[in-house]
Amino acid sequence: MKFRLTFIVVLGFLCTLLMQCRKESALSPQETDTLLLAKATPVNGFSYYKNDSAIIRSSPQSAHAGYFRVRFNDIAERALTDGGKLPVGASFPTGSLVVKELHTDSTGNNLIGYAVMEKSPTDTSAAQGWVWAEYITSGAGGYKIGGKGAICTGCHSTNDRDKVRLFNLFP
Repeated sequence: MKFRLTFIVVLGFLCTLLMQCRKESALSPQETDTLLLAKATPVNGFSYYKNDSAIIRSSPQSAHAGYFRVRFNDIAERALTDGGKLPVGASFPTGSLVVKELHTDSTGNNLIGYAVMEKSPTDTSAAQGWVWAEYITSGAGGYKIGGKGAICTGCHSTNDRDKVRLFNLFP
């Protein structure tokens, strides 16, 4: 009797777990973009590049807005050791989130969007180990994760710091 009860409890737990996994894998691309944007927008739990929240002028080599600042979640930040940068040849761990806030000027009053990279090598939307997206706050434009980084990876593949160009362009 005790074995049968234990078996039923374990079976119930496994069924619940399976239903949860099935529910998550059935998310539409729009729902998945919504979840990624929700991870990227809070400032808590993130650190700014070199612990500096200043908004700076973008590089002419960047396809993003004129001004920006970059944040790393706790997972990504733990990998930064080379003067606040990822060491040459190193990789970010899975779960790392890099958020580039896009601004129209240096005041911080005109946030227009987010360029987001999430290290998730097994995600079906990933390219080169990252899920790529750009979200524009006005709702117009941007780049969704379903594009699998097609317009991102060309430029981001030109460095030796796990696809994050910031470290080379703004040492």
